[in-house]
Amino acid sequence: MDYDSYTLLELKTMCKDRGLRVSGKKAEVVIRLMENDEQNSPTPQPQSVTIQTQSQQPVTHIYVQNSTDTGVIVTGVFIVLYGLFRIFVGGIFSSFGEAPVQSFIAMTIGLAYIAGGVITIQGYKQGLQLTLGVLVVSGILSIIYHDEWSPLSMGMEGIWPIEFSLICSGFCMLVVAAPLIAGMGSDGRFKQGSPKYLEAAARFATGVAYNNVITYDDMRPTKEAKIVIKCVHCDSKLKVPVGYQGNVKCPSCGDKFEVS
Repeated sequence: MDYDSYTLLELKTMCKDRGLRVSGKKAEVVIRLMENDEQNSPTPQPQSVTIQTQSQQPVTHIYVQNSTDTGVIVTGVFIVLYGLFRIFVGGIFSSFGEAPVQSFIAMTIGLAYIAGGVITIQGYKQGLQLTLGVLVVSGILSIIYHDEWSPLSMGMEGIWPIEFSLICSGFCMLVVAAPLIAGMGSDGRFKQGSPKYLEAAARFATGVAYNNVITYDDMRPTKEAKIVIKCVHCDSKLKVPVGYQGNVKCPSCGDKFEVS
């Protein structure tokens, strides 16, 4: 029963009807009624209650679920395995001395897949987001090198049609994006925040970028050094740049004189 919606007088009337003590403030009366409900209930059920304290601050019991969804873990495992496969293919091409640059790129993409898969297995959505980005880059390279014998494309000199590459890339993106779409309305599907090492890397990169940025203060010219001279007409003091020669106007008397 939601006792907070009742007035203090109504709550005390309930206590009187149940033979309970009626004195006390509203929070005390609510607790007394709830304890009586638990005593009279044959199977008490745990519940989250909000009690209005004297400082008018609600006290709420919050239950947090921090477990990773099984589907997310399975997806992460498949991403890691696919990354190992891409490294294996790149290694084979490299061992035969074919397309060394493309083989290096293929193995780098494989490492990126493994990184995304590991972060996904840990329960963070950033892993799936990283994998989606790598899939986009990999799909573009697959189209570019479709007509070549390359570890970056499934075309293999046009043996497979380009539509096959597009379908495979689209299917992989759909599989990776499925947990993200399914978890949009569920806070318990992914862990909150980011892995500590990603946060540390982001802080390091931000610090390096900040230290290498030229600020507006750095671009402003330094203040020009000045010396103090006296007006030849009224002996008032005024400042002129060091090494200045020419006529100046005294701000006090308004007369001009020459500085040499």
